[in-house]
Amino acid sequence: MLILNRMTVRRIVFRSTLPLLFLAALPGYAVTIQYSGGYGTGSGNFTGVANLGGCSGVLLADGIHVLTAAHCVANITVNAQFQTILTPITPSLSFFTPSDPSGIADAVTGVQFNPLTSVWFPTDLANLGLTYDLAILDLSAPAPADATRYNLDLTGNAIATNGQVVMAGWGLGGYPSTATSCTADPNACIGGSGGTRRGGTNTVAGIFTSAQDGTLVVNLPDTPIDLSWTTTSDTNNPNDTTGLSNAGDSGGPLLYNGNLIGIASFGDLPRSGTLPEGQTYDGGYVDLANPGNADWLISVLDEAPEPGTWMLAAGGALLVFLRRRKIVRRESPVN
Repeated sequence: MLILNRMTVRRIVFRSTLPLLFLAALPGYAVTIQYSGGYGTGSGNFTGVANLGGCSGVLLADGIHVLTAAHCVANITVNAQFQTILTPITPSLSFFTPSDPSGIADAVTGVQFNPLTSVWFPTDLANLGLTYDLAILDLSAPAPADATRYNLDLTGNAIATNGQVVMAGWGLGGYPSTATSCTADPNACIGGSGGTRRGGTNTVAGIFTSAQDGTLVVNLPDTPIDLSWTTTSDTNNPNDTTGLSNAGDSGGPLLYNGNLIGIASFGDLPRSGTLPEGQTYDGGYVDLANPGNADWLISVLDEAPEPGTWMLAAGGALLVFLRRRKIVRRESPVN
């Protein structure tokens, strides 16, 4: 164990192309239960979690904005000055609700990035982790009325208290898996198909403060939220499913007391294959309470009109027009 600023730090080796990270962990534990065994949750659950066709998003309280991860909706490049360039990609977006169980599309008319978003390691584009990995999508029309709207919680209380949280997304299925590719030990295998909305619970373990890639080390000023999960020997227990997000869940919500505190961003949970017993995996979620995220969210959303504002404005203009017309008629001389 290392001690850093009175916070316990432990080393985590990420699989795939993700680099080694350092986790500043507050005392806590993980509770990992997924709704409905980690698979389909029905059209009545998480109806405000949008399907972005390979990523996820979450509907905000105004009904006309969706929050997601920046890496889901951007081509990422680095210029000669090692500045991060994000080129927007307009995604497909659909909501699945009781009134539209087969899905209803909503056009995205704009993509807004946090100006602070940047690549972790500009000199090594094999590792495209992003600080402030956040984007706001503007919808062409309000989301369906029965799509859940989520309020922002920018207090940071979930981190301070190691709060119990809920995550959701349209990513890969849970653990154990029924995937036919898991022939060696199906009960200890993760997998499943993407495109099925699912949700899970966990407990906040702490925050990530820095990342290391070989000899490169970078501080993470956006302090991503960490969730942790350790495999157990009880692989036949349907409740022993991954309390972490996986491929396709990026951009999905992290909820505390029903309010939005984070967005799925990165993690080291394998996409498929057998999981060794006793292995700990971690997932990183954008910390919306971090000032760099909170200030930007407030600045953007405060400028957006509330639902119905344009209709009210149009109605008000019509009343003014009719009243002015009536006054003119009264004052007009009789021919």
